[in-house]
Amino acid sequence: MVRSNQQQNSQSEYKVVIAYDFGTTYSGAAYAFTHSTPTEVFDIQKWPHKAGNFFPKVPTLSVYPRGNQQQSYESPRRQRLLEWGHGAKKAMLKPHAAKQNILLSHFKLHLDESLHRPPLENGLTPVQAVADYLAALHEHTLQELTRGFAKNYHPDTFRYCLTVPALWSDRAKHMMRQAAIQAGLITPSDPSDRLVLISEPEAAALYCEETMGDQVQLQDNDRIMICDAGGGTVDLIVFQVNFSRDENDNDTTGKKKRQLKEITKGMGESCGSVFLDDRYHELLQSKLGAHVMSKIQPREMNDLMEQFIDSIKPEFDGVDDHYVTLPRSVELDELPESIYDYDDGCLDEGTIKLTAQELKQQVFDPVVDRVLALISQQYEQITDGQLHYLFLVGGFGSSNYLYQRIQQVFQDTKVNQIVCPAERAALAVVRGAVYYGVNPQVVVSRVSRRTYGINAGLPYDDKIDPPSTRIVRPDGSVRCTSRFLPFVKKNDELPVDHCIREQMYVYYGTLKHTDIMLYATEDDGTPRYYDEPGVHHVAAISVPIPDMPGVMVGERIAYNVRMYFGTTEIRMEADFGTGQKYNVYVDFDASDKYGP
Repeated sequence: MVRSNQQQNSQSEYKVVIAYDFGTTYSGAAYAFTHSTPTEVFDIQKWPHKAGNFFPKVPTLSVYPRGNQQQSYESPRRQRLLEWGHGAKKAMLKPHAAKQNILLSHFKLHLDESLHRPPLENGLTPVQAVADYLAALHEHTLQELTRGFAKNYHPDTFRYCLTVPALWSDRAKHMMRQAAIQAGLITPSDPSDRLVLISEPEAAALYCEETMGDQVQLQDNDRIMICDAGGGTVDLIVFQVNFSRDENDNDTTGKKKRQLKEITKGMGESCGSVFLDDRYHELLQSKLGAHVMSKIQPREMNDLMEQFIDSIKPEFDGVDDHYVTLPRSVELDELPESIYDYDDGCLDEGTIKLTAQELKQQVFDPVVDRVLALISQQYEQITDGQLHYLFLVGGFGSSNYLYQRIQQVFQDTKVNQIVCPAERAALAVVRGAVYYGVNPQVVVSRVSRRTYGINAGLPYDDKIDPPSTRIVRPDGSVRCTSRFLPFVKKNDELPVDHCIREQMYVYYGTLKHTDIMLYATEDDGTPRYYDEPGVHHVAAISVPIPDMPGVMVGERIAYNVRMYFGTTEIRMEADFGTGQKYNVYVDFDASDKYGP
């Protein structure tokens, strides 16, 4: 997809920034007006089918009618989303709902190809499932916005910011952008900067810096680690806080602005709180026995899991035992004898006891230990070991037990202070995304997660290169056809406006566009060849060749390709010297799967 820079500049005045934190278990939305100083963020807290108190987030659940296989997104035969969020929960409580409908949950995990999740039911693709949910979330958000001052602005002046896990591959991020387009947030012809992506821990860092920087008295050059523990993933990143004074700023108070400089390669792992749910289900299986579990109806099993999700999981401290009320369909005399090992193991009311010890060993510690190992890995990347603050955010991040374990391991030994925002911890990511959408310049540099490069005809070395790759150019130079030309190397620190320029050549009139293959590797060394083991084809980049009056057919012409690697997504520009620059989208759909 290509557009001239003139189109992009003409639509660069955004009045409202809307951020969506599409999560594994819950999703959130927030917005702000770009003209407000300081930025005031508004949360969407009123959700369909949720009566009573306002709630900061909405369940990431979708309900479809069971039956025909899904067709392509544009197909009129494709069955549409029936309910979403709280409405999806209610729909599945109706009699025979499980036979008539399909409940989709945790489908965000399907965008991470490294997890090898089973296919979604009804033939839905992950992009389709995400697009349907985003469309419903977006429609509701716009309805809430237009109740207030935002109704004075045309929707074309809205900018969107989506959060993505740090561990996601380039392909997964591209799929998220495609889902946003299918959902109607933007159109393919919109300027690329109308939709921006930001990693979840980076967004959380912006929230912590913006709202808690003064509380913890952040100083120049302080290091902060963000541990964003959510439902599906736990993401980490380390920033150095720098103070700067913008010469063009009209503020005469002399107050310096904080900027964030990424100093470690952010990392993440799929070890969020949904994996606690899975292990809890396994614990129930071992406690009640397969026979009893098989007789529990889906609605009753949902109630069992809700007890854990709403009460045990957030309150667990590793000390207190917990009690679970069994469904009425469970016959107490069918329970295994092992359940009576405790004096009060099974009460007359049909309540079983889960000790703190077995909950720790079988449910919490296996997952929490993975989080601790992830924090240690991130800490080891800090060359001088200086870390001043660790901010623990996200739904799982508000867990008392996780906070205690992190304190035991890291407090005063590797980090000066561990901070868990008492207010809006679950909204840290979506609120930080709003701050980023309003002021992307607050992040000044990032660290490359991979080495990126292209296949190029570099000089041939007869002592090293295979003879089959040797070619002689018309100018007499001897080249190797399989050489790897690096653009960015792994662990390189990249300013957000970092641009790599390469001059390329094409013979005019022979092609309407020319393709450049982008490759990447996780290996620490720089490969010599693009087809080495560990080097993956991640994108096919199509560069259009414009009409150039006066240029002869077959004439060799030069053009410049610029790649920007400092942002969450890779962006490209092509310039043929005609006075127009073209933004080029990377076609990750044409690539092999490349996990993080």
